[in-house]
Amino acid sequence: MKSFLKTARLALAAAFSAALLAAAVPVFGQANDVVIGGGIQIDVRQGVCPIKIESDDSALGGFVQRALKMHGAIDMRSGGNVLTVRVGSRGGNLFAEGKAFPREILVEGDSDEAKLRLCDEILAAVGKLWGWELKPLFSKTKIAFAAGTGAKSEIYTSNLMFRGTRRVTSHGSRSIMPHWDPAGTRLLYTTYFKSGAADVYSVDLASGVATRFAAYRNTNTGGAFSPDGKTVALALSARGPMNIYLAPADGGSAKILVRDGDTSTSPSFSPDGKTIVFTSGAAGAPRLYTVPAAGGKKSRIAIPGFSYATEPAWNPVFPSKIAFCYNRRGKMAVAVYDLKTGRAFDVGALTGARRYSHPVWCADGRHLVVTEEVGKSSALALVDAGNPDRAKFTRISPDSLPGACDPDALILE
Repeated sequence: MKSFLKTARLALAAAFSAALLAAAVPVFGQANDVVIGGGIQIDVRQGVCPIKIESDDSALGGFVQRALKMHGAIDMRSGGNVLTVRVGSRGGNLFAEGKAFPREILVEGDSDEAKLRLCDEILAAVGKLWGWELKPLFSKTKIAFAAGTGAKSEIYTSNLMFRGTRRVTSHGSRSIMPHWDPAGTRLLYTTYFKSGAADVYSVDLASGVATRFAAYRNTNTGGAFSPDGKTVALALSARGPMNIYLAPADGGSAKILVRDGDTSTSPSFSPDGKTIVFTSGAAGAPRLYTVPAAGGKKSRIAIPGFSYATEPAWNPVFPSKIAFCYNRRGKMAVAVYDLKTGRAFDVGALTGARRYSHPVWCADGRHLVVTEEVGKSSALALVDAGNPDRAKFTRISPDSLPGACDPDALILE
């Protein structure tokens, strides 16, 4: 059971014609025959744009540089053939400008939230230059996670830059696996608070009040909300083997959805709420299955080359994609399965002592937040899953939050 849960300067000369710029729209992941000055076309063909950030405001410039450096479509460089972007503040608002942008980018306000919006606006502008659709990431993603050491961990919320991080529980016990409701007003999480057994609690984020949500006999885990926020999927062992249950989000009895002799965990709803993907199988050999949320038989997802698959996360932006954790030769890593093609790909190579698990999708449907483990320590990492040939892993949780793990992502409107 534990294995389931844990487990340049852009060379655009002044005489560079608008016609040539309009022609320079390579398709992401495909070869591009348009010759761009300075050799930048090599990077563009690989889905990466070299960028340099300039600013008279070192704090703002550093913020934007750190954020964009995390994105898989950006290669942050200090010189050479790069796209130079200048950022600054004016009249209490933020701006960004560059030769490749058709007009200056303006963002109202100068708060951290405004800085995140500025980063996403820059990404969108860079994407338009090369014909890529770079969806908002930083301003539209909020995360919840567990952090702590030893037998004590608490639940926290933050943005991807870990500004405005907030602790939302104070149980002095082990609290793990948070799940956002779609409105972002509360979290469900598993805790050993009070009973000493795994129960599911709900915490109201406005008041901070935590109440029991599911405390059936034996183990209670899960708490994944349906997209409409009306239903919660749980993994309970009230009747022996752990199975998938559904419960009203506003409280009430949980009803069994999957009933068989296998151990089933980690439910995740499809974006339309009609299907649930989950882990099921004998200990040591879990697989991914789906089941209609309205009830019915479970169906196995056959993933060629992956005999161990667990912790699925359905992509809320691209419904054909499901991220999952796998174990190969004792190493834990993350992959993405495409329901349309029937193929899966690793998100980066297996990396020696580093282990990756518990993937969740960000607002752009391209990046994942995962748990990164090295030895006995863990942290959160942002992973680019949109460019498998050049996957980028960036640790994002600070040392001040040791043991960070079990992320969940809220997509903001």
